[in-house]
Formats: sequence, structure tokens, C-alpha cells
Amino acid sequence: MKINAIVKKAVVLGTLGILLMGPAALAQVEPVPIPSVGCKSVGCLVDYLRAIVRWAYIIFFILAVLIFIYVAFLYLTSGGSEEKVKKAKTMLIYALIALVVAFLASGFETIIGTFLTNPTA
Repeated sequence: MKINAIVKKAVVLGTLGILLMGPAALAQVEPVPIPSVGCKSVGCLVDYLRAIVRWAYIIFFILAVLIFIYVAFLYLTSGGSEEKVKKAKTMLIYALIALVVAFLASGFETIIGTFLTNPTA
């Protein structure tokens, strides 16, 4: 019984530690420059789109890490229940598919930006 309580406390403290290290790591990144108001060219529009997409990726990847932590928690606390293990595996597969789609979408940003800024290429 005592070992279970120690393990639960260790999992909770470890999860809190990981969650608290994220903002400290993100604080080391230079802020994303926000383009000025009054877009009068295609290049300016591309800058707006890049800023929006960059923020969307940051938010998405933070959510993806939180989902992976949640899936790991579900898997570790399943207690051998096949239904809970199956649910955790299904969520893990969906989270991995979402990450693959996000990485592919980041390549589309570059392709679309190239066509918008240099249509003859």
C-alpha cells in the first residue's frame, strides 16, 4: 500500500515538474515579430499568414505534448484492464497521426509562400 502511494506521488510530482519546465524552455525563444498594420503587398500578406501559422504550430505542439502525457498516464494507470489499454493505444495512434499531419502541413506553408512571393518559380 505504501509503495502505491509513493508511486502516485512520484508520478504527480514528475508530471508537475515536466509541465513547469515547458514555460521556462519557451521563455528562451525570441518572440515572433508581429507585422505592422496596413498590408499593401503580397509579401506582407505572406508575413501575416506565417505569423498566424507559427502561433498555431506552437499551440498545437504544446497540446500534442499534453495529450502524450495524458495517454501515458492512462496507460500507466490502466491496471491491466484491456479496455483502458486499448483506449490509451487508440489515443496514442490518433495523436501520432495528428503530429504527422502537422509536420506535413508545415511543409505546405513553405510551398505556398514560395508560390505567393515568386509566381514564376
